[in-house]
Amino acid sequence: MNPILAELDSKKSSSLRKVVAYSLLILATVIFAIYVGNVFFGSRSATVLYDLKKQKATLSNEVKKYQELNSALQKEYFELIGLDPDSYK
Repeated sequence: MNPILAELDSKKSSSLRKVVAYSLLILATVIFAIYVGNVFFGSRSATVLYDLKKQKATLSNEVKKYQELNSALQKEYFELIGLDPDSYK
């Protein structure tokens, strides 16, 4: 085979390899971008996690507040019915 033709064939295959490599690189980049977007803005994202942590803290504070209110109301109730709240079982 002519050396010029052999060199031309190798250039064609090398350019084809470059196109395939760039295509795979672009595909991997797009998939990674979709994944990162889902991590930050999806239904299981970091912002949702932080919002849920804030909501948990708020609800815990409300539970404590209502427990204290319930305790005070129970004490008042027992005082009204004439029982000692410390000796009630």
